[in-house]
Amino acid sequence: MPKIAIVTDSTADMPLSFYKENDITMVPLIVRFGEDTYKDWVEMPPKKFYPLLKQVDVLPKTSQPSVQDFIEAYEKHSGCDHIISIHLSSKLSGTYQSAYIAAQNVGTPVTVIDSKQASVGTAAIVKELIAARDKRLGLDEMLKIADDLIGKMTLLFYVDTLKYLEMGGRIGKASALVGSILNIKPILTLEDGVVAPFKKVKGRKKVNRELIEALKAASNGKRLRVCLMHADAPEAIEELEALMRQERLNYELSIKSELGSVIGTYTGPGTIGILFYPIDEQPATQLTSGKRNQQGYDPC
Repeated sequence: MPKIAIVTDSTADMPLSFYKENDITMVPLIVRFGEDTYKDWVEMPPKKFYPLLKQVDVLPKTSQPSVQDFIEAYEKHSGCDHIISIHLSSKLSGTYQSAYIAAQNVGTPVTVIDSKQASVGTAAIVKELIAARDKRLGLDEMLKIADDLIGKMTLLFYVDTLKYLEMGGRIGKASALVGSILNIKPILTLEDGVVAPFKKVKGRKKVNRELIEALKAASNGKRLRVCLMHADAPEAIEELEALMRQERLNYELSIKSELGSVIGTYTGPGTIGILFYPIDEQPATQLTSGKRNQQGYDPC
């Protein structure tokens, strides 16, 4: 079977241990506080980022990895037959474009995928590709898995304020919500990779109920795979998860992660989000840390 490597970027918002344990190459984006520059997650983990964000009056600057960063990442896999490189929405960042240009300048064939997602949306696709790789599925099968998943994922997220998205120029179709009356809380989504309004809710307490209703509507007799995310709001995401258990929804929790410094720059602290998609009625693939070779996968 061909040896296939998987590359992603730091906005998948997974801990560094995840990439090491699953033989994934992660290329970090950059966040800048004034003259100080940090690599997302590598040098600026969430626990360091949010206290800094709350102290500054000017939004940090973020930047995509360079083409050379991706060339170096791809060259690490020169022994592979193919590389799948999966990244956050091309409409939110130039990361995809950097990866695409780099792919034309290395010897190993690279397929660059626009996830049309961000954070746990990208991570969910990476996780499914890991499972497929470890089962020794072929390239075409893996690419179909990614394409099918992109088409059926739903990401909903609540932000305490729209100011971070607006200041950072990532507000997209949700611009119409700017200036809404006090106590109207926006639930947002990604439509074809662009931030868009999903629903306006009056009062913070009703946000979780709307997210639960969206899960119920999506389930409709199907089992859902669910990913949760938050920005410096662990208690809020625990509250949502508790409500999900209370409602006895038909789901399995795949990922629970904190938003990193790049995504968190645009959502701001207090954000919570949920991503979900229907799955076949079968046990989820279990990813065992650091045991890829025991499953038959040959790293390249």
